[in-house]
Amino acid sequence: MFRSICLTIVQLAAPSIRLILMVAIVASSLFIIAITFGINYALTFLAHTGINWFDKILIWFGSMGAFLCALILFPSFAQMISGLFTDRISNAVISTYYPNLTAERHIPINEMIGYGIRFSFLSMFLNIVALPFYFLLPGFNLIIFYILNSYLLGREYAEMIGLRTLDKISMRLFWEANRTQIFLGGAIITTIAFIPALNLTTPVAATTFAIHEHERLRRLAFSR
Repeated sequence: MFRSICLTIVQLAAPSIRLILMVAIVASSLFIIAITFGINYALTFLAHTGINWFDKILIWFGSMGAFLCALILFPSFAQMISGLFTDRISNAVISTYYPNLTAERHIPINEMIGYGIRFSFLSMFLNIVALPFYFLLPGFNLIIFYILNSYLLGREYAEMIGLRTLDKISMRLFWEANRTQIFLGGAIITTIAFIPALNLTTPVAATTFAIHEHERLRRLAFSR
C-alpha cells in the first residue's frame, strides 16, 4: 500500500494528467465554496434572536459548521468528478506503470458518470443521515465518519476500477477476498478527502491510488 501511495504522489506531477488535476482542483474548490456559503447564507436568516452579540456567535459557529459540512459531503462529490476522468487517468497510469496489462473492458462514459452519480447521492444521503451523530457525539464522530466513508469510498473506487478488467461475479469475489485491504485503501482516500487543500486533489489522487491498489492486490492473488 505504501508503494501505491508513493506512485500516486509521483503521478500527480506527471504532465499526462496535469490538466485533469487542474480541472479537479477548480471543481473541488467551487463545490466547497458553494456549500459553505450556501449553508452560511441560509443560517444568516435564522440568526435573528434580537440579541446582537448572540446573533454574531450563532453566525460564527454557523460558518464553522457550514465549512465542516462541506468537508463531510466533499468525498461524495469527489466520486462524481472521478467518474468523468476515469478513462484518461487509467490510460495515463497504465501506460506508465503497467504497459503489459491485459486490455480493459470499455465502459461507456455515460455509464461511468451514471455510476458515479448514483454512488455520490447514496454516499451524500448516508452522510447527511449521520450528521447529527457527527455533531452530537464528540470523540465518536470521527470514528463514525471514518468507518462509514472508508467502507463507501474503498468499495466504490475498487469497483469503479475493478469493473474495467473484471466481470461483476469476478469483482464480487475480488471484493470478498480483499475486503480488509480495500477498506484500508478507503481510509487513505477518506484522509485525503478530509484534509483542507490536499482534498482538492481527491478526484485524481483517489482514482490513481485505486488503480495501483487494484493491480497490487490482483498480482498478489496470482502469486499465491
